[in-house]
Amino acid sequence: MAAPPPAPPPDTSTERPAGPRSLAHRWLLVVPFVWQVGLVPVVNDVDLAPLHIPFPMVWQLLGIVVTSVVVAVVFRLDRRAGVEREEAEFLAATGQGGPSAGAPHGAGERR
Repeated sequence: MAAPPPAPPPDTSTERPAGPRSLAHRWLLVVPFVWQVGLVPVVNDVDLAPLHIPFPMVWQLLGIVVTSVVVAVVFRLDRRAGVEREEAEFLAATGQGGPSAGAPHGAGERR
């Protein structure tokens, strides 16, 4: 009589298990919007001119830095939450992934 197949090894990965996960960190993306649009009435009335640059312009320049930092933080938190893995699985399941996904049939083949 044949022996039963060996049991699979226990999962020791550090990835989060599939299931509900929190994407609440994406609310951080509201910060740049509020910075650039919501605070314009407040910033327009400031008479300060650092380095002889009008304050609203300095505010907008700082907003670019703040936006870059917020997007980088959200990107890292998304990666930690497993969003990349989920996206790769979706693309593989729907046949949309791969380097020649948008190329015509046979465009990436060598002969």
